[in-house]
Amino acid sequence: MNKYLFWASVFVLSACSAQNEDLEQWMHETSQQAKTIISKPKEAKLNLQPTYTPPPQPSMNMFDPARLKAGLQGANAPNPNKPKEILENYPLNELRYVGLISSASKTPSAFVEVNGHVYTVTVGNYLGQNYGRITAITPDEIVISELLEDANGSWSDHTNSLPMQAVGNIE
Repeated sequence: MNKYLFWASVFVLSACSAQNEDLEQWMHETSQQAKTIISKPKEAKLNLQPTYTPPPQPSMNMFDPARLKAGLQGANAPNPNKPKEILENYPLNELRYVGLISSASKTPSAFVEVNGHVYTVTVGNYLGQNYGRITAITPDEIVISELLEDANGSWSDHTNSLPMQAVGNIE
């Protein structure tokens, strides 16, 4: 009985050894291939970023205490003591030129509408938030001369206009 048991165990071990031989052979081949494929790592390239150069600043800082203390000064500076007219509280894009009254003996007057209210203006009245003054009234537009301040604190004239806008059909 021991004989049979011995031969059976030899047979079983021989069958197992054949499977393990294939596995060992595959592991050996794979390890040989892995050793031959190893390559040197590539050197990393550095992306050098350009240095930041800030843009040149204007000659006078907007928030310089000397400039703020000076306030509205200069050759063309608006008069800070002038009382504001009602239409100076609104930007020009909210104002609408809706009508004109003219006669041979008087200067023309225009109707300007804002927020549902209509105001009468003539040449010399102020409107808009940029110290705009009406210089001419025509049937097509109101011509406005505005004072704008640049970064250096200088005031310059700028011409703008408010075109006539139709209100709607009158029946």
